[in-house]
Amino acid sequence: MGDASAWAAWVAAATSLATLVVTTVVGGRREHRKWARESLTDAFVAFLEASWAHSDVVRDAPARRPLDGDGAQACYTEMRRQLTRLRLLASEEVLRVGEDLLRAQRTAQEALPGAARQEALLAAARCRRLVVAAAKREMGLP
Repeated sequence: MGDASAWAAWVAAATSLATLVVTTVVGGRREHRKWARESLTDAFVAFLEASWAHSDVVRDAPARRPLDGDGAQACYTEMRRQLTRLRLLASEEVLRVGEDLLRAQRTAQEALPGAARQEALLAAARCRRLVVAAAKREMGLP
């Protein structure tokens, strides 16, 4: 009888250990996926918010050239920082459209006031919509 109870205890211990290992591995993967998705979402949101803010600064700038760089440059720098985060977390498609948006924002910042600047801001808006679409695809959203 002692051998049977010892055997049962060993089986129970082994089962508990196996359950613990599986739960830890599966839970760890789940937590990693959750972290990656949250980090990706945060990077997309920060990138797009900086893009909007940059467009606002450029659009509202007085009609002079060169554009007073403090506000616009701070937004542009934030976009670059967030694009670096996206390089670590996102696909090549996302990086391509993100880089296109970054270039469009720089073009808007450097454009002469008037029609050229307005056209550059429209181009940035088109690029921004492509980033939103790519972000949704990346995250499996409709």
